[in-house]
Amino acid sequence: MDEYTLTEFSIFYKRLMVVENCLKTLIITQYTNVFGDKAYNILYRYFHTLDIQRKLKEQIFKNIYSSKKDNSEKLILSVNKMCLGEILNLFANPVYLKNKKIAKIFFPVPTETNNSDFQQKQKALKDFRNCIAHGNEKKYYIERSRMIKGLVFFEKILQCSTFFTFDILDKISSIRKLSVPEILSIIYDIDKTYFKDDKMLIILFDDIALINGYIFKSLPQRWTIIRRKFEIEKQLKENIPILNALNFDNDQMHLNFE
Repeated sequence: MDEYTLTEFSIFYKRLMVVENCLKTLIITQYTNVFGDKAYNILYRYFHTLDIQRKLKEQIFKNIYSSKKDNSEKLILSVNKMCLGEILNLFANPVYLKNKKIAKIFFPVPTETNNSDFQQKQKALKDFRNCIAHGNEKKYYIERSRMIKGLVFFEKILQCSTFFTFDILDKISSIRKLSVPEILSIIYDIDKTYFKDDKMLIILFDDIALINGYIFKSLPQRWTIIRRKFEIEKQLKENIPILNALNFDNDQMHLNFE
């Protein structure tokens, strides 16, 4: 694996881990909020199936069940032992689907989990995690767009922390491949203070570009980004409208000046 792919994998793996941790926190808090001390007993039926599926001599979840810890501690330990694929599979399991109270309030953004769109995004996220975990470059580059859309979908419904709103990330991930000035104009339109910090600007630029279809190897050089930034700042001083792929006005792409 070349260094460019390895770097790209590490960038997205970090985001996948944020999603995984958000999901684990939600499982613990939402089940506890609804079922209190009984939450662990309800989910243990699912934990038990994971021991069977893993086919390991040491049954991790059975050991937690047999320990002297209280139900709250057992729930936290068990959820933290789940991998991303097992967490995502929970949403198709009767343990989850039969608990209508949980299904309705689970995600911060109301989400219907028992439909094809959710299931497709769920599979895309699992495939993404597996591609990175197993270093499957071929599958990654063939299905990269599908997997990134799955990641952005879950970041949106989980409201994971990010520099940008998730509606904008959704648009960025589905629109055509953007030019350097267009990406910079999006950043400026969201928060012009990012233009004052070149290091932060480049980080944000790369983040948007990778979601938008660029691969790490094809990211513009740092000097190109900064040069374009200066050109935009010059245009702004001269009151010349600059391109923005997310704001359309009579078929022209402009920033909204206020």
